[in-house]
Amino acid sequence: MAGIQERGAADLRLGRARARPRRAVALYPYLSILPTLLVVALISVYPLLFALDLSVHRNILTEPLAHPFVGLRNFAETFGSYYFVRALLTTLRFTAMIIAGTLAYGIAVSLFLNRPGRLAGASRIAILIPWAIPTVMAAIIWRWIFNGNYGALNALLVSIGVLPEYISWLGNPLLAQLSLVLTHIWKWGPLAAIMCLATLQVIPRDLYEAAYIDGGGGWAVFRFVTLPFLRPTILLLLILETIAGFVTFDLIYVLTGGGPADATTMLAWFAYAEIFRFLNLGKGAAIAFVIGALTLGLALIYVRLLRTEELYS
Repeated sequence: MAGIQERGAADLRLGRARARPRRAVALYPYLSILPTLLVVALISVYPLLFALDLSVHRNILTEPLAHPFVGLRNFAETFGSYYFVRALLTTLRFTAMIIAGTLAYGIAVSLFLNRPGRLAGASRIAILIPWAIPTVMAAIIWRWIFNGNYGALNALLVSIGVLPEYISWLGNPLLAQLSLVLTHIWKWGPLAAIMCLATLQVIPRDLYEAAYIDGGGGWAVFRFVTLPFLRPTILLLLILETIAGFVTFDLIYVLTGGGPADATTMLAWFAYAEIFRFLNLGKGAAIAFVIGALTLGLALIYVRLLRTEELYS
């Protein structure tokens, strides 16, 4: 009897000893990513929670000792503000224009670069130069180009007879908005072109040959062969450009400063003004969360409307 108990205890100890390595192996992946998770929590989660705390308190820097809890009042004041509505409409208009312009630029340039030729490699490198320039530097360059007194654009258009005299591109509300759109497309269009080009180069050539044999023209081939393969890339670009449209700040800061009047005041600039000009941290944080919610909502709509899984099924 005692021998049986001893063997049972030995088997139990042996089972526990064998279980320890298995538990260690099971925990190893989680322990490996734990430092990364802690860093992400430190630089992402904590600032997000801190901003959320700011958004539900009255936090004005001119009143450093009074931070009462106000619940959703900052959000209510934001939605009820005329300037918020105006900034939202301007942001939506700007976002729609840069999405259309960037997609058109990216697809057109990628189709051109996808053609074989001696200068194909050099062209693909050259097209990336605007994207490689820092955004602030790009904005400074275009501010000189759009200058109403000595800008290169005015000089060119007047010299070829398109304009009778120099005009203030950044002093007119409509022209200022179009100037921001043009600058954004010049800066970010090359990235869209390279992304579309990478997709075009993986499309099987047999599909094109079959389409042409069946009598398909250029538009039909593009619509039924090229465009379906571009759909995942277009979805990604839609999301990226929507985010860019809602968070554009540096171009506005350098080119227009939100003007003339409030013609180029968008949500990101509105949040900046609330925080750094009116020193209202709570309302600025609330606007930031509104921007994030709107961007997320539009991204989910894109994913819903542009389903891509049937392409690979």
